[in-house]
Amino acid sequence: MISMVLYHACYDYFSAFGINPQWIAGRGAFLWQQSICISFILVSGLVWTLGQKHALKRGLILLALGTVISLVTTVFMPSQAIYYGILTFMGFATLFMIPLDKLFSLNQKSGKNNPVLTELIHIIICLLLFALTKHISGGYIGTRYHRLVSLPDSLYAYPFLTPFGLPAHGFTSADYFPLIPWLFMYLTGYHAGKIISTCPSILKRLKKRIPLLSKLGTKSLLVYIIHQPVCYAVVWLICSRTN
Repeated sequence: MISMVLYHACYDYFSAFGINPQWIAGRGAFLWQQSICISFILVSGLVWTLGQKHALKRGLILLALGTVISLVTTVFMPSQAIYYGILTFMGFATLFMIPLDKLFSLNQKSGKNNPVLTELIHIIICLLLFALTKHISGGYIGTRYHRLVSLPDSLYAYPFLTPFGLPAHGFTSADYFPLIPWLFMYLTGYHAGKIISTCPSILKRLKKRIPLLSKLGTKSLLVYIIHQPVCYAVVWLICSRTN
């Protein structure tokens, strides 16, 4: 959460206010942004079981908030409009996990294998699938340096496939998180959470609280929604005074 706030503050300062427009295109900024996305989605998958009783409600709320953000950015910041952003993804992922959790739990109960080993195998598979489908929106399956399969252009002609990682021609978004590949990262966190839940020593360590951060952690959705306007206002004040 802290990293996200700092990143967006830097984005506002360097890019939005034109101090250094090329900052966002730098390797460091990209790696920073990816570390925030990956950790956020990993943690969300890891703690999915904590809110599974209200998963349907949470998923619908996240989808609604994602829709509101799309409408607001389209009206007030059309050049930075957000479609299928992180909140929309989280909403879809939460809803998808309702049947997937039941499926995984059923397999775990019926299986005779070591549950920790099984979860580790799931994690490896999910990470591999994430790596291989990371560039699916760019038209291929494989890594940045080695394309395994080039996907037909016809797959990118249907708008309804955009949330699944196949953006329609001409689609743009300032914050695009399709189900593929990001659902695989969410599932990585989910399976890691299953392992942690069987390790009392790890659970004991995770119960330790840092008062301020723990309090903010319970309000993470609210912080996510309001932090960008706050960062923008603070950066505007700083820039207006220095000018």
